[in-house]
Amino acid sequence: MTSERPALDAAALATRLGDLVARLEVRARAGSTNAELGAAVRAEPEAWPDFSVLVADHQESGRGRAGRDWQTPAGTSLTVSFLLRPGVPPSSFGWASLLGALAAVRAVGAFGLVARAKWPNDVVVGVRGAAHVDGWGANRKVAGVLGEVAGDAVVLGIGINVAQTPEELPVPWAASLATLDATLGEHPREDLLVMLAHQLWLLDEQWRAADGDAAAAGIAEEYAAASATLGQAVVVELPGGRVLAGVADGFAADGALLVRRADGQVEAVRSGDVHHVRLPDV
Repeated sequence: MTSERPALDAAALATRLGDLVARLEVRARAGSTNAELGAAVRAEPEAWPDFSVLVADHQESGRGRAGRDWQTPAGTSLTVSFLLRPGVPPSSFGWASLLGALAAVRAVGAFGLVARAKWPNDVVVGVRGAAHVDGWGANRKVAGVLGEVAGDAVVLGIGINVAQTPEELPVPWAASLATLDATLGEHPREDLLVMLAHQLWLLDEQWRAADGDAAAAGIAEEYAAASATLGQAVVVELPGGRVLAGVADGFAADGALLVRRADGQVEAVRSGDVHHVRLPDV
């Protein structure tokens, strides 16, 4: 049995985040921070200005890609959604989730772990000596990102596993900061949120200054350098059931994953489940 984890300190967060965020709402519980922020924005758009933040001490029905649900024990994760009104062309919105993943990579890195982005929605840490898990190898997922378009805005949800014990992790390819380094699970989640918000703000400012052009902003280059997917043999389960196999060859201007098939043709993937695979021994 685990000891009770401390609740988020709303007053401390408000002080530490200061003017960085336009509005901060800390809720004791939420079904899904993305769903609740999205509903609030639709109901009162003027009440939620650019770079508003909704964070839940405990998220009970988190939503991942393709509508999947996930849950974590109370007090063990950072679950937060940001409202971005970037003013860039909607064709660039595909980069919003990748910005979120890159911000999480930076934030986790500030705590001493080398994290990488697994396209399109995951942040992983490679664990030396870890058992191979199909689709993930020795990588372990520490964070997930979900960007959802809401009119001219994006609701960007980020969940980071912080204090879960091995028994509390839902799948073999998951990890928490605590399971990777016991001392990291003792850090207040407020520390992680402050770092995450600052890193996302910096990346978002770069992106906007370049009018959504991730390459011109230098973000595409940084994302590629942090990618756990680029150069890997992959199998992609596409919407509709089609399966695409090849090598992750790059990223398109809109953030799509470019997969080079065995016949040499390159296909752009904008949505799908990406599995890293081991090439056969030769």
